[in-house]
Amino acid sequence: MAWSLTRWAGGALWRCAAGAARSFSLGVPETAPVRMTLPPPKVVDRWNEKRSLFGVYDNIGILGNFERHPKDLIKGPRWLRGWKGNELQRCIQKKKVVGDRMFVQDLHNLNKRIKYLYKQFNRKGKHR
Repeated sequence: MAWSLTRWAGGALWRCAAGAARSFSLGVPETAPVRMTLPPPKVVDRWNEKRSLFGVYDNIGILGNFERHPKDLIKGPRWLRGWKGNELQRCIQKKKVVGDRMFVQDLHNLNKRIKYLYKQFNRKGKHR
């Protein structure tokens, strides 16, 4: 009984949908309205910070007799200037450079992080 009811309901829906107008396109686009006026030109700030500082370090070698490297002019924490490495190496470098001047709680948290990263590195490092 239930099967015949769903079959009848499905057939009735199919017949209704077949006779209705389609709500989707067959690939023939309708003509879009043509804009008769041009949009106003964009206002661009030619002297924003990014554009004004573009190439600022390009002439250091030429004017400085190649004695300074742009990495020497990078501003940031002392233990990170011109230095790269993973997080464990960075934490060890920070402890070596400013560990004696850190607050007790910050030093404690740094030691905990070094201990955790060291265990992770030994368990799952690329050297294994």
